[in-house]
Amino acid sequence: MRTRITAIGYVLALCLFILFSSSPCEADTDELDREIKLADKVSEQVEKHWDRVTDPVRVARVTMILSRLTPYTERDLPFEVRLAEEERPNAFALPAGRIYMTTGMLEFCRSDDEVASILAHELIHTDRKHGIIQSSRNQRLTIGALAVIIATGGAGAAPILANLAQVAIMNSYSMDLEREADTMGLDILLQSGYEPAGAVTVMERLQEEEMKRPYVDPGIYADHPKTRDRIRSLESIIREKGWPLERKKALHLLRIQTKEEKGFLFLSIDGKPVWRAPKVEGADELIEKAATSLDKNLQMETLPYDVSIQEIRGEKTLRVGLGVIVSEKDLLPGMPSLEEFRENILSSLNRARMIHPVADYNR
Repeated sequence: MRTRITAIGYVLALCLFILFSSSPCEADTDELDREIKLADKVSEQVEKHWDRVTDPVRVARVTMILSRLTPYTERDLPFEVRLAEEERPNAFALPAGRIYMTTGMLEFCRSDDEVASILAHELIHTDRKHGIIQSSRNQRLTIGALAVIIATGGAGAAPILANLAQVAIMNSYSMDLEREADTMGLDILLQSGYEPAGAVTVMERLQEEEMKRPYVDPGIYADHPKTRDRIRSLESIIREKGWPLERKKALHLLRIQTKEEKGFLFLSIDGKPVWRAPKVEGADELIEKAATSLDKNLQMETLPYDVSIQEIRGEKTLRVGLGVIVSEKDLLPGMPSLEEFRENILSSLNRARMIHPVADYNR
């Protein structure tokens, strides 16, 4: 994939050199028009190598997610996300607000929160012109000089444009630009109503893929910095802002459900019953109260010893973190003991962590 992308960059450079050289009046075209022309040419090359997905369901999903994010960008660009048929997880930003996401990345994400985290990161790259900034650094040129060279097809345009294309597609950004994309991407996630934890969970699974298969190209997180460092940085940013880090929402794990069946009320976690009560007076209220407290307090980050049975004012009480789930005095006849309820909760927590095992839950 890396060799193919490099080839795309050099073919693109030649095309753009011809485009700009043959039209001297392009020097007078405004900046956005130049960005759009550049994005169009990159897109031509991308779509020669990857088929563009037109499935209305998948396209509508990513378009809807993007539309919730774009009101919080700085520039008014013709924002667009395109899906490319490619099994490896990847996403990249072109100039003028255009983003590509592979079908592999869309399938890799467990929730809309994780998809939104990828798109938010790439939105910042295109909104803040990170590709042009990085290319100017690589070529040791000012951004103004780079813009003139691109617009006029002047000396050095071909290699510079190749560099710009490679930066965009391979996401070879320096650490300060990546951190800006991470920090502002998290801001966009929160403002648009998505879980910032999605940025952490998707990165953790990409790290897991690297550990399983060291040769895997991690796509948008390929070069600077390492995936493990990106995870720690994201966690640090979230904590610095005072936001809760709740992985379960982004992962769709530790979901609490209640249902009635064959004369019993059941409380389940991820579809597995963990507690039950006979359908008698007071049972509905007891089960719902326990479910609400459990949903609030049971997190992927909950440590096993935080699921405990304690004596409070002489009564045995099951607690998860700081929350009281149920007291022994409230149990109805025929209900399991607090000890059994606790063991079932711990089993559910362990199952969820086995699905997402790479996270450092002790941090």
